[in-house]
This record gives sequence, structure tokens and C-alpha cells, in this order.
Amino acid sequence: MKYGIIIHGGAWDIPDELVDNHLNGINNALELGYSLLEDNSNAIDIAEKVIVLLENDPTFDAGKGSFLNALGNVEMDAIIATDNYKIGSVAALNNYPNPIKIARAIYDFDGPVLLVGEGAKIFAEQFGFQQCKIEDLLVGRELKRYLKLKNDNSFVPKDAFKQKTRGTVGTVVLDKRGRIAVAVSTGGTPKKPPGRVGDTPLFGAGAYVEKNKLGVAATGYGEDLIKVLISRRVLDFYDRGYNPLESTEQAISFLSKSVKGLGGVITLGKEGLGLAFNTPRMVFGVQTDEIKSFIGINQKDREKLLKQL
Repeated sequence: MKYGIIIHGGAWDIPDELVDNHLNGINNALELGYSLLEDNSNAIDIAEKVIVLLENDPTFDAGKGSFLNALGNVEMDAIIATDNYKIGSVAALNNYPNPIKIARAIYDFDGPVLLVGEGAKIFAEQFGFQQCKIEDLLVGRELKRYLKLKNDNSFVPKDAFKQKTRGTVGTVVLDKRGRIAVAVSTGGTPKKPPGRVGDTPLFGAGAYVEKNKLGVAATGYGEDLIKVLISRRVLDFYDRGYNPLESTEQAISFLSKSVKGLGGVITLGKEGLGLAFNTPRMVFGVQTDEIKSFIGINQKDREKLLKQL
């Protein structure tokens, strides 16, 4: 493989009525990413722009479409990294429409690799990023819940009021120069404790990349993905001699057996690509100089893709 892109839009039990929205969202992102690849753009620029598009799509749990935490606030995480061990990430970030842009600014600043909470906010302000209203990040029942919480101090969310979740977004890009970039963004989990940080902004858990090897992006139940360092785990298997596809399969098998975790991973490099998940569905998209545009959402779709590898 000379160049290509792989994208995921979250691994979970995506309901039938949301399948088309997920497929369309990933298709739009794939079209953008591959067109930029063909135009000889840099991997990191492509990864950032693809994630921005997905953050702006309310279908996904990232940017617009994020979840409220237990106190009725939005805290978002994001990471972007390249194959020279350069990283930028943010965690517990409030009220910015595109966390991946702030992660990219941290990457370019070349100082701290991870900023959280108030520190991330101060950094964003210093670099000219504009905050948005919390309502701008919420859709559907999360917006209704926010307005209810805001106007009724006695309101306590009930289990029956839970919204169906949405998925974290991630991408791995191999550009025509052979460089690899990975980017992931999430709006967290419904009603999470304030300050909770998942796998997404942690290098080795939510994302990982090594030069001349692979880039990896993960999605799923963050606590378990952190425990097994799922993205780095893919590279561990790759270093043992497994191919990219086998490496993702081995990593997800380890996740299942070791901590009974749920999730998925995507990977891409010069030697090929791979994806694996142990949830009912994971929406994904792939296009390379060897594989035509392919969008899928379940294990049957995954098997169809594997026949092309």
C-alpha cells in the first residue's frame, strides 16, 4: 500500500434507525479524506480535517453530539499524533466545538503533549479559539435534558430517560510521502462523573502510531481500553510477527479475555490495514490506492472488506 485512509465512527450497538446516518457520515468523511490524499496533502492535516467534519456531524459522539456529564456539563477529549512520536491531546475540555483543533494546536506548540480542564481552556483562549454555548454541542434528548436541568434544580434524571449512545470518531492516514497520522475525538459517555477521562486522549490507549509500522485508533468502553492499552497492544502483536489485520484481531481478543472489555480498533500502514470489534456494530470506512471506497457497519461488511485484502 502506498497511501490510504481508514475511519471509524464508534463501536457499539448502533440501532437500525441510525444506521443510515452513520454510514452517510463516514462516507462524507472518507470522500473528504481521500480527496485530500489524492491532492498530496500531509497526513496530519488530513486527519485533522476528517475529524473536524465528524465533530460537526451530530450523528457522532464528538464535538456537536457530545454527552452531558453527571452535573449537566460537556467535557470532551481528543488526540492527534504522528509517527515521529509527536502528540497533541486535550481532556475534560468544556464548550469548544472542535476539540481536535485545540489538540492540533498543542501538537504544533511542541510543549506539553496533554492539557486538561482549565489548563486546556487557558491554552485555547491564548491561541484564539472561541468557546461556544453548551447548547451548541447538544442534540436530541441531551439538549432536552440540559434545558430541564438548567431550569429545574429538583430534576433528577431517571434511567428511563437515558439516550441511546453515539460513537467516538477516529482515523488513521498514510499519505503519499509515507507518513502516518492518527486522530481521535470523543464527547465522552452519558452522565459520566465530572473529570472522567477515557481512553481517547491517552497515547497508547485511544491512539498510537510508530514510523514505518502502523497507526491505530480505538473506540469503546474507555476504562477497559486504558487497562489493556489497546492501541499499543495492536503494535505489540504486530512486532511479534502478526500482520495488521491479525494484530487488530489479537488485540480485541485480548480485550475480551483479559477484562471482558468492549470496543474496536482500526489500523493502517504500508504493509496493509486491519480492523476488529467485539460489539454488535462498528461503522467504518476505508479507501487506499489498492482498495476502492468501502463503507461498512457490521461483521458481514467487515468480512466483505477482508476479501479485498
